Amino acid sequence: MTIMSCLYRRVAKLRHVSLFAILVLQLANLALATTNDISFLPATLDFKYQAIPGAAPPANQSLQIKSTGAALAFTISPIAQPWLSVSANSGTTPATIKVYVNPTNMASGSYSGAIVVKAPTATTSQSVTFNVTLEISDAPATVIASTAALSFAFVADALVNPAPQPIVLTASGGAVSIATTITGGVWLKAAPSSGIALTGTPLTVMVSVNPATLGPGTYNASIKFTPSTTATRPITVAVTLIITPGVPTITALWPHEGLINSPATYVTITGTNFYGTAAITSSAYIGTLKLTSIVISPTSMLVTMPAAQMTAKGILPIMVKTPTATGDSGTLDFTVISDPEILAVTDAASYALGSVSPGEIITIYGLGLGPANLLTLSGTDPIATSLPSGVTGTSVTIDGVDAPLVYTSADQVSCIVPFTTPSTSGSQVDVVVTYNSAASAAFPVKKVDANPGIFTMNATGSGQGAFLNFNAATGDYIVNGASTQATKGSTVVLYLTGYGATSCVPILDASDAIVSDCTTGATEANLISGKVTPVLAVSVTIDGAGAVATAQAPIGSIPGLMQINAVVPDTAKPGSVPVVVTVGTGAGAATTTQNVTLAVK
Repeated sequence: MTIMSCLYRRVAKLRHVSLFAILVLQLANLALATTNDISFLPATLDFKYQAIPGAAPPANQSLQIKSTGAALAFTISPIAQPWLSVSANSGTTPATIKVYVNPTNMASGSYSGAIVVKAPTATTSQSVTFNVTLEISDAPATVIASTAALSFAFVADALVNPAPQPIVLTASGGAVSIATTITGGVWLKAAPSSGIALTGTPLTVMVSVNPATLGPGTYNASIKFTPSTTATRPITVAVTLIITPGVPTITALWPHEGLINSPATYVTITGTNFYGTAAITSSAYIGTLKLTSIVISPTSMLVTMPAAQMTAKGILPIMVKTPTATGDSGTLDFTVISDPEILAVTDAASYALGSVSPGEIITIYGLGLGPANLLTLSGTDPIATSLPSGVTGTSVTIDGVDAPLVYTSADQVSCIVPFTTPSTSGSQVDVVVTYNSAASAAFPVKKVDANPGIFTMNATGSGQGAFLNFNAATGDYIVNGASTQATKGSTVVLYLTGYGATSCVPILDASDAIVSDCTTGATEANLISGKVTPVLAVSVTIDGAGAVATAQAPIGSIPGLMQINAVVPDTAKPGSVPVVVTVGTGAGAATTTQNVTLAVK
């Protein structure tokens, strides 16, 4: 018996019809009080992924689809973002679906996706959108030392100490803050004790010894360089001091792919439980083919991919086997590709996509772009346009003009956009990478007068900037951060690229004599001479307030890198505050993102 029939039977016994009307009105109000709408738990989903070669996509996350009233049938519209997918396309509330993301071959940055749920019988909204965020960051920065060991020779009772020797720390993949510690000898000194290694601007540490209180013998110590990020391994350089009565006298990668018909390629496999003893030696295999391998450490193995395995496009699964172990490792796929392929072109600092400006340092992401081993700029003047030199090296053209190369590797190439790129601002230019005489398809980008980006510590284009605090009293520089905030009124150093055309004037001493001259047209010289400044106006805001700032290329740096000295405004709030750089004026001005911060106290 329905509610209404019961109601009518009951009302039939009532003496007044008006009572029936009241009951019907109450029943209607009760029905209207309950609404059936879609709701979600949690409110949003956020996936984080670091683009380490061979890394698996982030784990799936659960999304609960509920309704506030009765159960609702729903459908999920086709998802516009190809990297986003769900485990079911329809259902009835309450329901739980799995949400998946696949960041493979995507450039670093932040991405937004939408899951649209439609419920035709919902009371107020038949279509509800659920937002999904995917944050991709570069693989951990890599630091390489110019040497693994230093040796100093000293003749006892000599009047002059041995000459200092340099250790050059080169970074790829972003800015790396490095701290220096010494173990094993008070006779050993290294300066500076901390600093930043940037793409294209290595950190040089001068090592010196003072054997004045030591007698003849061999003395051993070490210098440890510890990066700020735990994902980047520390580097230790052994230092030997040989003191004699007479006159005595003293050098590594990870590619997951290679070009077809390449020569033998070295591949580093990282993992656990690798053994290199005489009794038990771990070995790498492709199927039943045993590869030449060297166990570097319990977590690192260097294998040689034979040229015979590089003759056809495809996937070569590598497996590690250890005798007497209860099982073998999973496989690590090495991909053989045919031609270089460009997947993205970004600003090397901000990772902004789609535009390039004259002199900008850019990073090209892709497959088969260069050799397995990282190669950095060769130090020639002007900068080489092929690494290594010759037709088999990596080269880049932008709008048909050869671009100077900063570094090259299998999946990333960094270069400087030629200052002489002929296209006008706003027009399309083509980026082409050639490696081993094979050229990629043209990748279109837009040319602009300026495309500024600030270098950051986490190499994602956002968060803590790669800034230095300057102490005017001591002349020292300290890396800015949460525990080393800048004070109001002090000077901080910013590093920028994408500022456009430059001008240069000679540097004079107090007597107006030329200390560092400018070479006409030397806009792409390896070592910048003279006072190089942007042609376009440069301004800085810190926490929304204008900051007094000057911009000049650091002497000795590569083109494309600009140093800005800015004074922290007195109005800046304590904490992490936004820093924005604007290049140009009026409608044509270009600004950096709002996501780069400075630590202020």
